[in-house]
Amino acid sequence: MKKISKIIVAVLTVAAAVVAVSCSSKKTVVVDTTDLCKDVIGHHATTPVQITVVGGKIQSVVALPSDETPSYYENAVKVLDAFNGMTVKKALQADVDAISGATMSSEALITNVKTGLKTLQK
Repeated sequence: MKKISKIIVAVLTVAAAVVAVSCSSKKTVVVDTTDLCKDVIGHHATTPVQITVVGGKIQSVVALPSDETPSYYENAVKVLDAFNGMTVKKALQADVDAISGATMSSEALITNVKTGLKTLQK
């Protein structure tokens, strides 16, 4: 019974993180990685993102509030622009470089994006 409860919680967590909405002829999906990546730490805090995918392409990736050091985090979030316009498949395969001087935070952001996009393939 305990194993089934854990599976149900895992499924509900993923379902809660992915919200699908119909928008004209293109499907819009928004993924929030706050719960999906609660164990992904940048320099010293989590780095959640919100990913908006329209018609299979990434429309935007926005950094959500984080307790990372603001000056470093402001540089790190620039890495998210690399994903705009990519298909989900291409983004998952992309080798995106971390931002020098904010390496740990930007690598955590990249992990958040890729983890969030993987939920769309399930």
